[in-house]
Amino acid sequence: MIILLVWGVFFHPICQASEFDSRPEIVMVTWRGKTRAETGFVQGLENLGYSPSYTIFNCRQNLEYLNQMLPRIKEARPDLIYVFGTTATKQVVAAIKDIPVIFNIVTRPVESGIIESWRAPGNNATGVSSMVPLSSQIKALKKVVPFTRLGVIYNPVEQNSVIQVSELNQLARIKGFKLVHFTITSDLDVIPVLDKFETKVDAIYFPSDSTIKTLGQRIVEKVNAGSLPSLAALEEMVTSEGAMMGLVPDYYHLGGLAAQKADAVLNGSHPSRVPAVTSEHFSITVNLKTAKKIGVHLPTGILVMADKIVR
Repeated sequence: MIILLVWGVFFHPICQASEFDSRPEIVMVTWRGKTRAETGFVQGLENLGYSPSYTIFNCRQNLEYLNQMLPRIKEARPDLIYVFGTTATKQVVAAIKDIPVIFNIVTRPVESGIIESWRAPGNNATGVSSMVPLSSQIKALKKVVPFTRLGVIYNPVEQNSVIQVSELNQLARIKGFKLVHFTITSDLDVIPVLDKFETKVDAIYFPSDSTIKTLGQRIVEKVNAGSLPSLAALEEMVTSEGAMMGLVPDYYHLGGLAAQKADAVLNGSHPSRVPAVTSEHFSITVNLKTAKKIGVHLPTGILVMADKIVR
């Protein structure tokens, strides 16, 4: 999510929204349509006393469309721009320097070059990360299946995914398992890339990847057909597409955190001095139907700790 703020306005150091700034104009740049992150952001601002007007640009994972819209956004001079995801955030931050940007669902904002550091972003952007420690995710999957060969399915064009896979490579060396890469950039890749892949790995990991999420049903069907246990970094991959389990962030909660960052900016804080944050709460989501279908017994400890179970 990105928030754009008009710098010509004089900001008063107040704790609550004033009559003037309680109705900000906000541009929302979404990458794959409305998610619970946007719902949490909108509700969070309402809870803080704001009644914004929203202009929404759904990029539909199309960078060309986003680049065409950026001049219009700059000319509109909204009070805030909310941006979802690493790919869209990088484009917005690169093109717009004089309006504050609040991002959301950016897994690695420092490594991807969006901000300089967590505590001091250093530019016109701050926001919220959806990062869940990969070591924790792998540990959760290991409790279910003692794999030695882990497959990761991702789009190499998405920098966010490339960063996650790079960290997975390091983790594989430390933990002593083999990481097998399966790269998919469009629906045309699904069948050729995943043909007989079940003979090459013991389990599958789905990173936080918009392309894989969009093609989720087709991809997960192939994975489940091969009776492969899977762990996803996105809740919807488990609840809607049928991945076996996930250790995931709560998008609605992250939206609320992004609203708090927006509130700080609207009250006069420069984004460069508003620390970026991530949630400390992660949810275990389990698809019991999938586990039964592929013949995997989920440990009682996992089921007891699960925040959501699909039966």
